[in-house]
Amino acid sequence: MKRFIFWLGLFALLLPGATWAHVGSPDIFFDGNIGQWPAHITIRMPTVVPGQAQIFAQIQSAEPVNVSFDPLFSRIAVSNAPPPEIAQPVAGETNTYSGTLWLMANGAYSIEVRVKGPGGEGVVQIPVNSVATAQLPLPPWLGGILIVLGILLFSGAVAIVAAAAGESILGAGEMATRRLRRKYWIAASITIIVLALALIGGRKWWNFEEHNFRQRLHDGAWPDMAATIKTSGSQRILSFTLGERDFSPQYNLELVPDHGKLLHLFLVNETDGKSFAHIHPVREGNTTFSVTLPPLPAGPYELFCDLTFASGLSSTATNLVQLPPLPDAASQSATNTLNPDPDDSWAVINNSVEHDTPGTHTTFHFDDGSVAIWKAHPALVAHHDACLRFDILDTTGKPVVLEPYMGMMSHAAIMRSDGKVFAHLHPSGNLSMAAQMYFDAKLSGESGTKLANTTMTMGQAGMTNCSVSSLAAPGFISLPYEFPTPGDYRIWVQVKISGKIQTAVFDTNVE
Repeated sequence: MKRFIFWLGLFALLLPGATWAHVGSPDIFFDGNIGQWPAHITIRMPTVVPGQAQIFAQIQSAEPVNVSFDPLFSRIAVSNAPPPEIAQPVAGETNTYSGTLWLMANGAYSIEVRVKGPGGEGVVQIPVNSVATAQLPLPPWLGGILIVLGILLFSGAVAIVAAAAGESILGAGEMATRRLRRKYWIAASITIIVLALALIGGRKWWNFEEHNFRQRLHDGAWPDMAATIKTSGSQRILSFTLGERDFSPQYNLELVPDHGKLLHLFLVNETDGKSFAHIHPVREGNTTFSVTLPPLPAGPYELFCDLTFASGLSSTATNLVQLPPLPDAASQSATNTLNPDPDDSWAVINNSVEHDTPGTHTTFHFDDGSVAIWKAHPALVAHHDACLRFDILDTTGKPVVLEPYMGMMSHAAIMRSDGKVFAHLHPSGNLSMAAQMYFDAKLSGESGTKLANTTMTMGQAGMTNCSVSSLAAPGFISLPYEFPTPGDYRIWVQVKISGKIQTAVFDTNVE
């Protein structure tokens, strides 16, 4: 009965959902221009659906501007979207605005951020995943109130039905006969039995719904991933399936490319984290994919596979695999069956990994003599700006001219030491560009207009609390991010220099 009454009060907060997007890192960050204004957007996602998303916008402007937020749901026409929420200036801050939005359903949303000022108007679509990531506990005081109210409702229903069957037919001043009193108690007994059966049925239904909810509630990766490795000629080929358990056999796994790749697969050596790869599988069947592995050392590896569904949802699937040793020399002459992607990259760190110290620069040395410098920053605290700013310098100490790597000046991966947090970052943020393109196309198709003022930067600098300037500078990278939880983390920063992908590695601690 307690669970049934609990449902009466909190059903709206416990709709079934699943956790996806970056593992353990649900909040979304955006750096780029909205029209003419450099902006940094932080979206803190709710843990339940329906729930409120908190949005903070830093807009670099010399004059006051108006900022608004609007939730656009993937399965609802844009014309049926609610009116935008007008952002309010944050007290004590300059050029910072905040607001909240209700996300009412599970699925893909886009938070439309619109800026209006004397110089015009700009708008950007920031895709987010509206999913349940936790089950809220019932406060004891609220449970007590609901139980008392339930008892009152139960008793009142019995009394009303019994009175209607007995005393309600008496005239003024008449006394109840034995027959009427018998009808009264018969009606009360039948009502008690009916209501008790309803409560028992409701409790069974609630237990069934709660079981389904918990089955779908994943604090981590989604969908399921099953992986195997085989040797073919000089290659080790990783084959894997996505969603064999979570999807029905008839499910059509529709994916859209992100940065020109259907999937982004990361491998991290589970033992010491010094071997790392960022590779791109090809599709073999509906849910089956394969990729040739780079020459990483044998050992246990964690897999993190980023994907974006055609519906606009983005996700990360994970698994563990054991890499066998590289094929022996006798196999080198055999014919290879799968060509690697030209944008595949990997790194094996033979030396100790640089651990940053707050307040000082931390330098990583590439094999060619160039360096990546993590610029000095305050001590890192969960849910605060991480100040991920890097200078890439050549052997003479001059800034390197970086080349675009899959449409961005940098890619980065962040993982907590226990593997419970993983995020794939770019200078524009950690949102899925494929999902953003989906919502841009949806808005353009339904409204008949093109978003001319939407700018997604691939540049080298963004606007964050720690940035000294929003202007791009040679060899400078800024990655917007906030660590979701305390712990020890490893950061891999990838850049392209003279046609070669270089990977810098840093360790850090978050309080």
